[in-house]
Amino acid sequence: MLNPKIINQYKNRKVDAASDMPDIRGKNILMGFWHNWPSEPGQGYQQGLFKEMALTDIPEAYNVVAVAFMKGAGIPTFKPYNLSDDAFRAQVAALNAQGRAVIISLGGADAHIELHEGQEDALAYEIIRLVEVYGFDGLDIDLEQAAITFADNRTVLPAALRLVRKHYEAEGKHFIISMAPEFPYLRAAGSYLAYINALEDLYDFIAPQYYNQGGDGIWVDELNLWVTQNNDTQKKAFLYYLTDSLIHGTRGYASIPADRLAIGLPSNNDGAATGYVVNPQDVKDALQELKDAGNPIRGLMTWSVNWDAGKDKNGKEYNWEFVNRYGYLTGGETPVPGKPSVPADLTLSWQTKDSITLIWRLSEGAHPVRIYNLFRNGALVGTPTAPPFFDTDVSPGAIYDYQISATDIEGNTSNLSTVLTVYMDQNQPPSAPTDLKATDISAYSVSLEWTASTGLYPIRQYLVHRNQMRIAIVTSPQTTYTDAGLTSATDYTYQIIAHDEKDGVSAGSEPLTVTTESENGGGVTAWAPGVQYQIDHLVTHQGISYKCRQSHKSIPEWSPEKPGSESLWLLLGRSAGSKH
Repeated sequence: MLNPKIINQYKNRKVDAASDMPDIRGKNILMGFWHNWPSEPGQGYQQGLFKEMALTDIPEAYNVVAVAFMKGAGIPTFKPYNLSDDAFRAQVAALNAQGRAVIISLGGADAHIELHEGQEDALAYEIIRLVEVYGFDGLDIDLEQAAITFADNRTVLPAALRLVRKHYEAEGKHFIISMAPEFPYLRAAGSYLAYINALEDLYDFIAPQYYNQGGDGIWVDELNLWVTQNNDTQKKAFLYYLTDSLIHGTRGYASIPADRLAIGLPSNNDGAATGYVVNPQDVKDALQELKDAGNPIRGLMTWSVNWDAGKDKNGKEYNWEFVNRYGYLTGGETPVPGKPSVPADLTLSWQTKDSITLIWRLSEGAHPVRIYNLFRNGALVGTPTAPPFFDTDVSPGAIYDYQISATDIEGNTSNLSTVLTVYMDQNQPPSAPTDLKATDISAYSVSLEWTASTGLYPIRQYLVHRNQMRIAIVTSPQTTYTDAGLTSATDYTYQIIAHDEKDGVSAGSEPLTVTTESENGGGVTAWAPGVQYQIDHLVTHQGISYKCRQSHKSIPEWSPEKPGSESLWLLLGRSAGSKH
């Protein structure tokens, strides 16, 4: 039994929407994983670039968001990579207020999770602490490869989750427990069954990963065929028969009830090596056939929301393809044959006293979209073929309500979007940051400094762009940033953009181009907080040399000498000239 005095130390006295735990029982789910690390070119399986985003930028059709990841040596933990605890909690609160759940995912493909008998209470306390600090609504088990069976993970983790569930039940809350195993581990003797069996009476849903398994699959007697995960011509059969097997515990797989089962798919080809569904009708038909057979499942999961909004290696946007395809599962627009989807996320991207600039997500449909219809206060004001739309016929002090629809080449027109209201003269953008300069340049890092922006509203944050791609968010009033993990003797161009508290966006600063030093100039830097370190970056700290093991933004609590930092830093030895 957990000690109430210890729990009381973690109890968050702040009462907000994040204090609640949305109850998703009985609801369809569309679950998306969210990346707690910065985006870098080439991270995708096809060398694409995922999009960094706030939780509040995730489309509402994603009613379960899994934050990736809780991990680390010893008792695993979590820290937002680019926000304060309060700022991250505020984003969780915003989703909770919409009835959406935000859960923390434990593990990940590269995570070393090592739990031992006797750590059940310690793990439960840490999960409760994270819930109280950030407002998480549950935990997703995403152990992969060796971590599944390592040490005592299979007994300690379920026992800890049982304690956490009991604790929040006493408060009248439902703590969500889910899992996202790779599907081969769900065979009759699969190693994930230890978690499923231990939590059989507690888990809310399991979303197996139907991807990254190459030619693995399932033998289907009815087809006299080995149906593989990576064969696009067999995709509907694979989705249907694997799911049917899991529901009924047949064809060599364990059993998961249909109402506690979701299918996990990659958002696109950058999200996974294999498993992307080329034709979305394969998914819709498989789901419908399961429903017709009396086995409607819970929904879908994807890796990840960041990839759903990302771009391929050529810079082409993925444009939220996954949620546009399947958002109808949680109450989004139901696809109508021959009719484009509603253009989503109509957004004010720029505003001056003389103009308004609008952007939106592209529509999908059976036919290519020909034009978008922009309405202002009910009257058609423009028919662009793609975003953005510039409205220059504006007046000071006016209030404008905008909506948009899409018309395809066959003349089919979508429904209108929700209304976007724009107030003139009440949200003027801040000034552009000025005097951007490099205060330090090494072979592998550049330290930047700039003069703060000003405006009608306080500045909330600065976006740091390198080579026209955002690499970091700096919270105001800080006006410095160190970009680490660079390539020696290479040119980099930086710009800084300011955001104010009303989401006003400044113009970019004057570009600054710098050249990193050659390798002959060194490459070992002194460890410092607030630096985005990349894998293999070398630092010195307190007379000792370390090498970065995983990309992260440094904070004092994660300095190399601190207990538990072994997952981030590899100790190399005493620095040259050290006296200790």
